[in-house]
Amino acid sequence: MSYPPQPPVTADGGATFAAKLGDLFTTSRDENGVPYTGKKIAERANQLGYTLSDAYISQLRTGKARTPSFRTVEAIARAFGVSVTYFLSNPDEDLDRVRQQRDYAHLVAETGTHLAGIDLKALCPDTIDVIIDLLKMVKAQALASGTAEAGELHEPPVAG
Repeated sequence: MSYPPQPPVTADGGATFAAKLGDLFTTSRDENGVPYTGKKIAERANQLGYTLSDAYISQLRTGKARTPSFRTVEAIARAFGVSVTYFLSNPDEDLDRVRQQRDYAHLVAETGTHLAGIDLKALCPDTIDVIIDLLKMVKAQALASGTAEAGELHEPPVAG
């Protein structure tokens, strides 16, 4: 056994959720410099409006529970004061999401169109790519038909 012990890894070489959570408990401190306990993190999460128990945190730390919901990951991250992306097994996925959101924002600015009422953060990356491609087609068709000049596509009137 090597010293210090290495955290368990996933098939893609990344640390497991349990290892990442354990690292937070090892390295993070509260406002008084005291290491966090599962109970303290559960209390903080509950104060932030989440429902989380010390027992479930313990299961996640030991690896007995391996697939927490996004809401649980969000609760733990907020309780520790870290980004949810800390728990991503593949940070490249997060970079892809940022690229997609940047492309979408650029396209909205360029075409003047947007998809009101859609929470892009809740969409999977493939769906975001489809939306971006759809907006590009709408822009190209409008320019080809002469109905709009570049940057002059207009939003539909707001129903009132």
